[in-house]
Amino acid sequence: MEEWGKHYVKVMDYATKDVVTVSPETDMETAANLMIEFNIRHLPVKDSSGHFIGMVGLRDVASIIAKEGVNKLKERKVMEYMNVQPIRVYVDDPLFKAVEMMIEHGVGSVIILDSMERIRGILTEKDVVKFLAVVPSLEKVENVMSPISTFVLPGSSIREVLELMTELWTRHLALSKDDEIIGIVSMSKLVKKAMELSPSAPVEEAAEETFKISASTPISQAAAIMIDKGKEALLVTIGRQVVGMVTEGNLVRGALEVLSRI
Repeated sequence: MEEWGKHYVKVMDYATKDVVTVSPETDMETAANLMIEFNIRHLPVKDSSGHFIGMVGLRDVASIIAKEGVNKLKERKVMEYMNVQPIRVYVDDPLFKAVEMMIEHGVGSVIILDSMERIRGILTEKDVVKFLAVVPSLEKVENVMSPISTFVLPGSSIREVLELMTELWTRHLALSKDDEIIGIVSMSKLVKKAMELSPSAPVEEAAEETFKISASTPISQAAAIMIDKGKEALLVTIGRQVVGMVTEGNLVRGALEVLSRI
């Protein structure tokens, strides 16, 4: 077990402190709209006394849309889907501990509590990417990227792609046309377009402008590009060939090595 206490960068130094929350009785349509409005993927759940009791996420929204359709969101309550045992850390914990726990448990966020179990902040993958963007690192993107093994094709419906994402437990897939990767689709954009248009709309409606970086790019530079361009994922190239994808989650793993040296 890592001796966390030796790390001086605290989790609250990079946490999101203005936390958007919901109650167990909140309907999932409202929760989804909050995620879209604030460009977030996780909502802590508080009880009537203001204490933290769970977490609901974008994957829950995507699963409902894929299996039952957008209209069912208003009929479903947060209490039906919230994770009642989310990963939590405390205000004085180091950032290293929080990042290590995110990786160990395969989660995209950890809640930050005080000694009274009240919410003081949340640390998300995006917050870790912001940290990495300002800390120089020689680690290369090629060492943390993911290979592209699954593609979606133009004409596929948003519902079909959300079903595939939930099956593969991923939030990003490459969009391919004529054997060439032409973009990335994210769960965030798919959910937004499903609610704006229809789950039956073609996946192209949710495709983002693609940004490419070289496999030799330092991960700190990739993080800075993500923040500057507002991207959750970038395509990775060697020469003119796309060889993989780097996501916020990939960079979180890279950040752990950087934090271990601080």
